[in-house]
Amino acid sequence: MKRTIIFCITILGITALHANPNLTGAWTATIEYNRSFDVYRISLAADGRCTVKVTNDNAEQETAGNWSWDGAFFRLNATFRNAKIAYLPHVQWSSVLNFSTDNNSFTILGKTATNGSQARITFFRSDDSLDITFNDKAAPSIFAALSKNIPLRSRLAVVGVTAADPTEAAFYVNELTVQFVNAQKYTVVDRTNVDAVLTEQNFQMSGYADDDAVVSVGKFIGATVVITGSIDGTGSQKRLVIKAIDVLTSEILSMVSVAL
Repeated sequence: MKRTIIFCITILGITALHANPNLTGAWTATIEYNRSFDVYRISLAADGRCTVKVTNDNAEQETAGNWSWDGAFFRLNATFRNAKIAYLPHVQWSSVLNFSTDNNSFTILGKTATNGSQARITFFRSDDSLDITFNDKAAPSIFAALSKNIPLRSRLAVVGVTAADPTEAAFYVNELTVQFVNAQKYTVVDRTNVDAVLTEQNFQMSGYADDDAVVSVGKFIGATVVITGSIDGTGSQKRLVIKAIDVLTSEILSMVSVAL
């Protein structure tokens, strides 16, 4: 199964900075830039060397570089010769790393375009040391059901999914965002704007099971519709529930539940 992960806040809890996580191996992130998606795959070797590959619907570029991490700052430098993605001729990151509790993902602050601003980028482990599968058919079916009751051209924000597993939560946030963006029927709020409001208003501490909190996020962002959900249960009883909420009236426009 092809997994695409977009950089985002997963509504779960506080990530922690771990002392000695193992960074060697392959990591993947998906970055939204100018309403398209760039997929980053970085492979970090123990000797400080790395490869960086960036792809989107129009181009692909790959190069070698170097990286380091001293327990506080992560640094990565790579230059693409004859860069095929004009706004990304090189990658130069220097950032504190924030790890998930299971060390299977980390977030950095880095530029996704040479002249761009700093953005949160969440990388997920994508090598053989992590074997997680998710239901890649859930998001299309949820989108099809939700979109029937969401007015066309709504300004929409996928705020988050609560789940016991942050990687799983991020997977579904990403998949749903991709569905709404690709439909080209809505104005989807950029994750950078969503994250900025979450940080500024300290919403990440409030717990998004409360619909009022989600609506408040939507008001700060300027969205007319917010998407939120949760993953509950285990085994054969595990379900993903997603809601579309009207920000002005707090009315639940539609709700979908699927078995995972």
